[in-house]
Parts: sequence; structure tokens; C-alpha cells
Amino acid sequence: MKKFASILLSGLLTLSVFAGGDEKKTYKIQNKLSSVEWIGQKITGSHEGTIMIQRGAIMVEDGKIVEGAIAIDMNSISVTDIENEKQRAKLKGHLTSDDFFGVEKYPVSRFIVVNAEPIGEEQYQITGKLEIKGIQEGIQFPAIVKIEGNNMVVVGEVEIDRTKFGIKYGSGSFFDDLGDRAIYDNFKIKFKIAASM
Repeated sequence: MKKFASILLSGLLTLSVFAGGDEKKTYKIQNKLSSVEWIGQKITGSHEGTIMIQRGAIMVEDGKIVEGAIAIDMNSISVTDIENEKQRAKLKGHLTSDDFFGVEKYPVSRFIVVNAEPIGEEQYQITGKLEIKGIQEGIQFPAIVKIEGNNMVVVGEVEIDRTKFGIKYGSGSFFDDLGDRAIYDNFKIKFKIAASM
């Protein structure tokens, strides 16, 4: 998956240089104009933060999305709901540790678009493969896609079951007697992706 994702991403970015006409266009993701937010919940509350896209591209043919590849910089995980700097750093350290995302060994997560089915005006059902900690799983979610000339914006949200990627820390599905220390298996990702030719 990692090799395939890298090849596809490199290919899409290369195509952005040569794409022409109205049939095939490749939109390169603009990191600074894009945003990815995460929300994780536990019995006693929730935490949230952001993470950065490293690079990516989306290919459009005849006005419809046909391919896409996104690389996520796992080192960029941030926590935004804790004001205390020491506590904020502690949570970030835990999220980047092997208990959760194992960022030292797995610094990049990836998403590959397998299929994008139009389901309404500016609406798609996106099917793809998500890789976290070297494990890939299929996911599906709706998204709003707006394409205007050389610019594209994709907005949506998706819930991800972390245990499918080997992240079992604090999961009531795998450990008994956690009480109010239990962390829900699913976390939510909200995203706004801006891309241009």
C-alpha cells in the first residue's frame, strides 16, 4: 500500500504539469488553504485538534473525480482544546506514542481514492483506502465537492474506528474494568481540502 500510494501520488502530481484541455485535470492540494480537524471522545469528555496534509492531488475527468491521493504528516498532530501548555504537550506526546499513532515509526498516513460516485449536485460518495500505522482499511463517506475553473474545494467528515488500525489503548472493546478511563473506538475527522491546477 505504501509503495502504491507513493507511486500514485507522484504520478498525479506529475500529471498536473502536463494536464491540458477539458477532459483530464489534476488539482494539487494546497496545504496552507486546507484544514483537517480531529475529535476523539471518552467517557469523561472529549479532545480535539488538527493535523496537516503533507501533499496530495485529485484528478478530475469530464468534470468528475476519478482518482486521488493524500499524504498526512502525523508529526503535525496538535491539540487545540487544552489551554495549559504542559497538559497539552502531554496529550500530544501520548497521541504520537506507540499507544496511539506511533509517529516515530509511522510518520505518514495515506488515503487513496478508489471510487467517487456522484450522488447529487456537488455531492459525492467517496470510497477509498486509508493507511494508518502501516495498516490499510477501506472507508466510505459523503463529501461536498465544488469545482470552479482551476480551483476545487472538498468538504466532509468521516468517523474512523481506530481499533482496525491496531490502536486499542483504552478501548472497552478489548479491555475490561476501564470504568471512566475508557476511550471510544471511533474518532471523527472533519476536513476542508483546497486544491488548484
